[in-house]
Amino acid sequence: MKHIRILALLLALVLCLTACGSGTGSGSTSISGGSTSQAQTDVTIPQEALDDVVSYLTDGAYAAGDVVATVGDIPVTAAQVLYWTAYQQYSMTYYYYSNYGMTFSMSDTMEDGSTVGESLLQYGLDTAVAYAVGTQKAHDLGVELSAENATALENLYADNVTSYGEDRWQAYVDAGLLNEADYSQEQKAEWIQSHGEEFYQHSLTYYATNAEAYQQIFNNIYYFQTLQETLFGEGGQYAPTQETMADYLQTYIEDNGIYWARCILFSTQECEDDAAVAEVQAQAQAVYDELAALPSDQLSQAFTDKQSQYDKSGYTAGEVQYYSSSDSLVDGFYEGIQALEVGQLGMTDKTDYGYFILLREADQPEALMETAEQSYIATTYDSLIAQWKEEYGVTASPLNVDADAFYTKLSELQQTLAAADTLS
Repeated sequence: MKHIRILALLLALVLCLTACGSGTGSGSTSISGGSTSQAQTDVTIPQEALDDVVSYLTDGAYAAGDVVATVGDIPVTAAQVLYWTAYQQYSMTYYYYSNYGMTFSMSDTMEDGSTVGESLLQYGLDTAVAYAVGTQKAHDLGVELSAENATALENLYADNVTSYGEDRWQAYVDAGLLNEADYSQEQKAEWIQSHGEEFYQHSLTYYATNAEAYQQIFNNIYYFQTLQETLFGEGGQYAPTQETMADYLQTYIEDNGIYWARCILFSTQECEDDAAVAEVQAQAQAVYDELAALPSDQLSQAFTDKQSQYDKSGYTAGEVQYYSSSDSLVDGFYEGIQALEVGQLGMTDKTDYGYFILLREADQPEALMETAEQSYIATTYDSLIAQWKEEYGVTASPLNVDADAFYTKLSELQQTLAAADTLS
């Protein structure tokens, strides 16, 4: 069974800041990848999408600048909401496929009964509103951006255009589509500006937004972050202390059902028939029986040796991992660890990946301190955002659009943009 969950807000923020803040991140790569010979000229991007991608994707139900929620003095527009929706869809698709080889459709059902598509629309709204709440509270508390962030925000559009344009220039040079010697510095700069503006717009359109909304999104991100640093940094009102974390750490471990263990995976991924699977199972059982017969003081080193010899999980032999109730997408794996006592050996039934021999290890809470501190900050900040949202009287409903139709149209548009911008 697929257990699909919406990735955390802070993960989306990290991805956005590292991948979307400039034209060299994954956002532009997804559109411009595969550049080798000449630009595609037989692909037409719908002009309606370039004029107002939100109106295009929602069949006129919303325009990019339509205000769908207000937080104090700060409007939240449809283009902001759909950016977060589209970007999270991209992030989830990449995350699940790259980590688990797993795909999903927008009509798949979540644990709460909603579809993936509906949940992503809700996520987009919640995220856009949360950043607006943080920004309004920062204004109310007199929190200012650093000079570095203020400059980055002021230059966001120009820096992205230049970055996209320079990437595009280099792609054309590498593909032999232009000769740098034929251009003066002024002509090169004009080329970079023109193509950078075009390619940047295409990238924003890819994520269902426009330059104005993207500017406001990053304005809110910077204020959201700065407020967090003010409240939770050294000397801040909610800064984590030793006393705070001593109490929080054990609660964090219990709430997340964290256990420490090691594993040896006997993979059945390449088995072509039941006979091959049975052979892998017999090998796993033989190794398990050998390990189970050892005295406890010899088990750990022997387990490490067997990891080095047989394990296909990708973990480093001898390295203890921790697992939580929400981590594993392999049915039976976490449950197998959970059933063991410290120092006890176990073996799973066949999973999607094969057979796992498991060794439960002693708890190592000190190794979780940094992760727990990050969780403390994130959960406490989330609670504050929810409290402030209520104080500001914010009410907002997801965009009233057909989720399946929206994602179908978005996917088709993204494919068109990728084709139009690819050098092949």
